[in-house]
Amino acid sequence: MEMKRIGLGFGKPDENPRQHVPLDEFADNLSSMVRYLRSVGVAESRVVLVTPPPLCEAAWEQQCLAQGHRLNRRNSVAGEYARACAQVAYDCGTDVLDLWTLMQQDNQDFSTYLSDGLHLSPKGNDFVFSHLWPLVEKKVSALPLLFPYWKDVAEANPEWSLLGELGEGGPAPAAPAAGHPPARAHSEEVH
Repeated sequence: MEMKRIGLGFGKPDENPRQHVPLDEFADNLSSMVRYLRSVGVAESRVVLVTPPPLCEAAWEQQCLAQGHRLNRRNSVAGEYARACAQVAYDCGTDVLDLWTLMQQDNQDFSTYLSDGLHLSPKGNDFVFSHLWPLVEKKVSALPLLFPYWKDVAEANPEWSLLGELGEGGPAPAAPAAGHPPARAHSEEVH
């Protein structure tokens, strides 16, 4: 199966020595991943790099203190990693979804996008989807349909609508709904 789109996103950097990846290494790793994808036939135009979202330090600090730790992440550092991710996307010719910038645009309260100051809340996941889907949709909208639009399926004989004419004398295909491409038989080659 051919890869249609790939999104790469990673968590926020932190000061935990077991998890921390230095900024330069982070950027090199992202570049290496895009180069690897290219080497196995995935074009840069099919890759979306996703920056880390911002960090709500006040909320995350409460989580850290509750576990007997000091604040171990900074929003400014998350921003450095977000900028590095965006630069890699630019250098490699991929799309980027810059969550760090978008969530803080116009000084909006981004804390509602985070369940604990660090991890995405349901509203944060909705935010990601609402911004990621247009990037994906613009790439897949030109792909051919494998099956007819649902309104074009003949209720009396859905098999024919989905599989095409299986023999002589089959019914003529229904006219497509306005604004939708006509249904294609299953024998057409799809790229």
